Order: sequence, then structure tokens, then C-alpha cells
Amino acid sequence: MPEQDPAAPLAETAAATAPPAAAAPAASAASAMPSFPHADEASKWKEIEPDHLAWRRALVERQLRQERLDQWTGYGFRLLEYAIVVGFGVAFVWLGFYAVDHKASGQAAPLIGGGMAGLVSAVLAVRNRRN
Repeated sequence: MPEQDPAAPLAETAAATAPPAAAAPAASAASAMPSFPHADEASKWKEIEPDHLAWRRALVERQLRQERLDQWTGYGFRLLEYAIVVGFGVAFVWLGFYAVDHKASGQAAPLIGGGMAGLVSAVLAVRNRRN
């Protein structure tokens, strides 16, 4: 008995019942994230391949888990950026107090001013790049 493509009966049925204009958006949406089939389509898939729906569900769950992991990674990097900015700000303030205590504020003023200006410009550049 020759091997049969499980998608062949569904493709013929979908092509016969769906209008041509409705087929294009469904194909583009399916490429981004596979959707769960409708009840009649699911029953056809169960007849052809019993494990297909479980495989499709596992695929969707894996993609959603990857998206959540990507979001948490983004939150972590954003938190790291804030911690670095606050750390440099505290370091510049500490350097300013140290310079005033040791009566060297004239020599430290360009260093502190330039550092703070660089820090502010870096923060603004990153913020404007994202938006």
C-alpha cells in the first residue's frame, strides 16, 4: 500500500470549500503560529493520523514557552541596564563627594560633568533607539 500524505485530503477539501481570497490570510497566519483546527477538521485529522493533534498542541505549547522565555530574558536585560545606569550614577556622586572632601573639586568637576553627560546621552540614545 503506498504512503499517503496526511495533508492531501484536507488540502483538497479546503481548496474546494474555501474562497480564494480567504485562503491567503489563513496561510500567512499559519506560518507565524500554527492554530488549532476546527472540530470537523480535527475529526478528519484523527482518522488520518491519531497523534497529529497532540503533536500540534505540543508544538504550540513549545512556541509559547519560547516566547515567554524571550520576554523574561528581555526583562532581565532591561533590569541589568537600569542597574548599570544607577551604579554609574552612584559612582559619580560618590566621586563628587570624595573630591569635595579632599578639596579637589576643581580637578574633579570636568571628570564628573563629562561622565554624567556621557551617561545621560547613553540613556537617551538607548531610549530613543527602542521607540
